[in-house]
Amino acid sequence: MAVELSKKIEIARWLIDPDHPSHEATDGEARQQISPNDLALLEKRLKEAGLFKVYEEIELPLVEILEEMHKIGIKVNLEYLAELSSELEKEISALVKKIYKLSGKEFNINSPKQLSEILFKDLKIETSGILTRKTGAFATDYETLLKLKDRHPIVEFILNYREVFKIKSTYVDPLRELADKPTFAEASAGKNGRVHTTFVQTGTGTGRLSSNNPNLQNIPILSEWGKKVRKAFVAETGFSLAAFDYSQIELRVLATVSGDPKMTKAFNNDLDIHKITASNIYNVPLEKVTSEMRSAAKTLNFGVIYGMGPDAFARATGFNRAEAQKFIQEYFSDFIYVKRWQEKTIQKAKEVGYVENLNGRRRLLPNINWPNRRFAAEAERIATNMPIQGLAADIIKLAMTCVDRMIKKNKWQNKVRMLLTIHDELIFEIKEDTLKDSMMLIQSEMENAYKLAVPLKVDKASGKNWSEL
Repeated sequence: MAVELSKKIEIARWLIDPDHPSHEATDGEARQQISPNDLALLEKRLKEAGLFKVYEEIELPLVEILEEMHKIGIKVNLEYLAELSSELEKEISALVKKIYKLSGKEFNINSPKQLSEILFKDLKIETSGILTRKTGAFATDYETLLKLKDRHPIVEFILNYREVFKIKSTYVDPLRELADKPTFAEASAGKNGRVHTTFVQTGTGTGRLSSNNPNLQNIPILSEWGKKVRKAFVAETGFSLAAFDYSQIELRVLATVSGDPKMTKAFNNDLDIHKITASNIYNVPLEKVTSEMRSAAKTLNFGVIYGMGPDAFARATGFNRAEAQKFIQEYFSDFIYVKRWQEKTIQKAKEVGYVENLNGRRRLLPNINWPNRRFAAEAERIATNMPIQGLAADIIKLAMTCVDRMIKKNKWQNKVRMLLTIHDELIFEIKEDTLKDSMMLIQSEMENAYKLAVPLKVDKASGKNWSEL
């Protein structure tokens, strides 16, 4: 299937300036004004910017794959979702009663203004370290409420309420609404509809895919309610769901781009990178590393990729700010190649005004030389994050193309269906009689989709519903 001219132009424009507010030509008149000459001109700019390989080899082959994934959709158990919606409604009602009782009055819990008045004016919760909004009201966002948890029992109920309300309003009810509706005969036979999320190829500055209507990439993984939502996604009769997840792909990319010998050695020898990091920053032998030490090291390993500072690290681990600062300094003294790579990357971005990954995918950074330190610091954070996250995005896109080619080569189109891409993970629906063989081949295709300085590793699992994965 040939890619439409308008889609090619949309992708080309996005690659040239990925942070532009809108790339998709949704307006009918705008589409009519598009001409083949526009694409000749855009492809010339792609070649001049070193982006044509990304355009031709990574993005264009993905268009048909994403359209097919949207068309197939993923099956949901509508009866189970109806029961879950009712369960959530009861939980919301119970939490509302508890919140009203503790507050002494009824109010709109979803209103930040009213909630702020209840917490800080009526209940007089201590406000040290709490930000104020432009309106003068104290903040009531998630991070703020976490700080308040030990200051009043109402806060935990509000946090629980927000989670349950979001699960119901953002996931459960929209899934019921958006799913294909089975006929009476199909419903009587136990058949359910499928949900067809739309994958957005040009929606992020890093190159990551996103999804909407519904967004299936942000369903909570660890919470009990999130697990219950995932249980609603099921395989067709005679099929199983199978998940393939790149293990620590961003850290493997970081080891490659930085050339850090400690990281490279750990991954090449299939060692526990978080345990090794803990051993280094705590200055203890590997056998003395505790689970708490490893957990803090894991937070720091991934935090470095996203430019985590001492305040964020302190919140994530429970350390005070001085301790958090010390750990970050220790990390960079132990992994000096990472620090050098970050400094070099920021310096080059300041000189050329953009940052790029190993494939040439780039992101413009117009604010990196601004005198306003807040804007410049954010641009510096993007400069060190994008080459890592952008290459991880390229790898999973290339893997999708490799797996799709393998499926067609084996004539498995009716037996192996690619359903979802969730960040570093791919989810399939696979016929039982093909499950073992196809899972091994998919894993192999993904692990060999791109050559890094360290091996790519893919974990796999199968089950009858998403929660089991």
